Amino acid sequence: MFPRIFSCLLLLQCIFLKVYPQSELRLGHTNGPSVILSVSNGVLNWSAVAGNKTLTGPSAAGFQLNNVRYGHAVESMDISAREGDRYDVTVKDRQGVFRMVFRLFKDGCAFRYVLPERGKLVKELTAFRIPASARVWFFERNNAWKLKSYAGWWTSTIVDSLPVISAMGPVQGKPLVMQLPDRTYMAITEAALYNYSGMRLEATGNRTVQVNFTEGNAGFDVDAGQVTPWRVVMYAEDLNALVNNGMIAALNPRPNASLYKDVSYIRPGKAVWSWITRKENYMQPEEEKRFIDAAARLRFDYTLLDEGWETIWPNKWAQLKDICRYAAERKVKVWVWRDSKLLRNPQQRDLFLDSLVQCGVAGIKTDFMNSEARELVDFEIGFLQATAARRLMVNFHGCHAPTGESVTYPNEMTREGIRGLELNPMKEPIPAWHNAALPFTRFLCGHGDYTPGFFTNKGPTTDVHQLALMYLFNSPFQCMAENPVTLLNSPLYAPIIPLLQTLPVTWDETLVLEGSEIGQLAALAKRSGREWYVAVINGTDQPQEFTLRPTFLSRGRHRGLVVSDEEGFVLEERRIRRQDALRFVLPATGGLVVRIR
Repeated sequence: MFPRIFSCLLLLQCIFLKVYPQSELRLGHTNGPSVILSVSNGVLNWSAVAGNKTLTGPSAAGFQLNNVRYGHAVESMDISAREGDRYDVTVKDRQGVFRMVFRLFKDGCAFRYVLPERGKLVKELTAFRIPASARVWFFERNNAWKLKSYAGWWTSTIVDSLPVISAMGPVQGKPLVMQLPDRTYMAITEAALYNYSGMRLEATGNRTVQVNFTEGNAGFDVDAGQVTPWRVVMYAEDLNALVNNGMIAALNPRPNASLYKDVSYIRPGKAVWSWITRKENYMQPEEEKRFIDAAARLRFDYTLLDEGWETIWPNKWAQLKDICRYAAERKVKVWVWRDSKLLRNPQQRDLFLDSLVQCGVAGIKTDFMNSEARELVDFEIGFLQATAARRLMVNFHGCHAPTGESVTYPNEMTREGIRGLELNPMKEPIPAWHNAALPFTRFLCGHGDYTPGFFTNKGPTTDVHQLALMYLFNSPFQCMAENPVTLLNSPLYAPIIPLLQTLPVTWDETLVLEGSEIGQLAALAKRSGREWYVAVINGTDQPQEFTLRPTFLSRGRHRGLVVSDEEGFVLEERRIRRQDALRFVLPATGGLVVRIR
């Protein structure tokens, strides 16, 4: 009697309750970066581990596709392939089978999904549980532009406050950068954003952030077999390792060989720009030619014709061709601006780009995407392909932060997705602490068109602070904010003209120097060829001491040129050796530049 009753109860349990396996997979080595996948009651979780330190605690994984949740009824998971530090994991869910691909690096880990069917991707269940007591750096802007243009001030909070810290709600842009209690660092971001919506991060409580999309519950279209962008966790023992993390570049595909068979047109360089210092004669041809003359004297490579050239010039194509001819005679090339709304129709886009080529234009700046929804991500990639086919370079504005697009499409020279100096004339001057945070936050993702060097409208910073920004902030298209005619005509700037004339825009090596603290002090040494440049900015409103220990130099004596703050620029030549300890006092919100030959 009792055995029969027990058998019946067991049968009923099997019918009405799904019994899930308790299982775990560890990818990687116990003494290095690794990922742990676990299943409990059918729910798939993942953890990122560095040695014996947990970077992201057990956090949800999976996605909702066509109203089916994958990752909530997992029956089994197996490593289906392995090549070096890449792992392919097959997950068998009651709803179907999907794959996850993992990459392990010495300084972090990344994973992405291979989607099993076509349809609407409604939600990613992917989450990141951040360690307790971590300080989180995020960008803030108290209006709707925050997540449209990523142009917020970089500030910080304790991780527990993330759900409530922002008046704009719990959704943050990427990256999030954490200083952990032991003073190591972690960053959460994404890489290789193609055919998908951009990842935002929603603070859901319990120290957890979850992937969030612009489209919300409406979702966006995906194809069967499509891969998602990489979900990236960087880890670093110090700021130098954080800044030199190479994961984003490594996770992006190499360029298409046929599209980029000839890359001779892709030339990093410096640009002058009339928009930010515009006056009554803005965009008048003769004034733009004065800018071109000044660019030639400064040995700058480009001039940027921003908003207005199409509407102010009665015969825009004839005038643009004349400007390009004038510039070419002075070994300067021309970039032009256009609102992206006028470029979203592929036929209209292509006709416009063909006209630019006929005029001799080198590059185009397009603006006001104002979203990282799938539709706008697709626009950007299509635009890069169309411009590459015509040998044109690109600068994106009004957009999200980079995810490594320039690796796959090297004609992308820079992009905004950053709060830069164009806000200064709008009566929102950039504070020094924001600048001192940028090398360790937004610039982890890639280049940024901050438009540095605004000496006549520098906000609460100093002249040398502004000069240092031109070395600190990476942008292969380095567009200077200051009016170049003003620089050349004022004796105040005469001492730094030779530095501007030789300013590098790409670098062979970057080191974060001792004393750097996010938002407090940014001190970097950067090498171009055989020259080193040390750039330091004080992010505080108090003087700060900084000691330069140039152990990166070779043995022997080196010629140094020190540019320091004292009501303008003070230049001093010094002999510098690698064993020296050179002490400087930076004034409040001040700067320091040292060139070493």
